[in-house]
Amino acid sequence: MNQQPDYEPGPGTCCCCLVFLAATVGFIYLMVLLSVSKGATYSVTVTGVAGLDPAADLLSASRPTLSPVFNLTVRIDNAREKFSTHCLGSFAAASVTYGDAFLGKGSVPEFCAGKGKVRERGARAWGHGVDLPRFLRDQMAGELAAGEAAVDVEVTVPDQECYHHCFDTVLTCSQAKIGGGPAPCTVHQNVVHHGHDGETAAGSND
Repeated sequence: MNQQPDYEPGPGTCCCCLVFLAATVGFIYLMVLLSVSKGATYSVTVTGVAGLDPAADLLSASRPTLSPVFNLTVRIDNAREKFSTHCLGSFAAASVTYGDAFLGKGSVPEFCAGKGKVRERGARAWGHGVDLPRFLRDQMAGELAAGEAAVDVEVTVPDQECYHHCFDTVLTCSQAKIGGGPAPCTVHQNVVHHGHDGETAAGSND
C-alpha cells in the first residue's frame, strides 16, 4: 500500500490564517474601546444669583415683582469618550424655573469638548418683572436662608438643519442648588413641527 505524503499548508493557507488573526485582534480591540467609551455627560452649576435676597427682595412688600440674575456654568464631560467630539451648538438658551414658575432665560455660548476632554462655559439667565407667587417667594426665602435653595435649568439647542421637522436637543438639569455643585442633566430630543404658516408645535422624543 502506498503511503500518502504528509500535508503541508501552502502560502495561501498561511495568508488566510494571518488575515483571520488580524481580524480577531481588531474586533477585540474595538470591543474594548466600545466598553470603555461611555459618551459625554452634561451638567449645570448655579454659581451665584442676584435679585433674590430673602429680606430685600423675596419678603419685601415693596417688591411685587422680581428681577433675578443667575450665573451658570454649563459643562460637557467627554473624558470617557474615545471616538467623538460633543458640542453645544449655536443659539442655545438656558431657562431657569422654580416650582414650575419662570425666573429667567439667557443665551449659552457655543462650545465643544473633544475626545477625552472636559470643557465648560459660563452663561447668564435673567428675568425682569417676574411675578413669583407669594407661597413660592416664602418657600425660596426659607431655603435660601438655610442654604438649600435649588432651581431647575433647561438648556435648549435648536436644530439648525431642518425645515418642517426639527429635532431640538434639550438638557434637563433638575434641582441645581444655588451656590452648590454641578447638577447632572438628562438629554432628549424635542420634535418641533413647522407649519406652512410659520407656527410651531413641539413634542418630546426621548
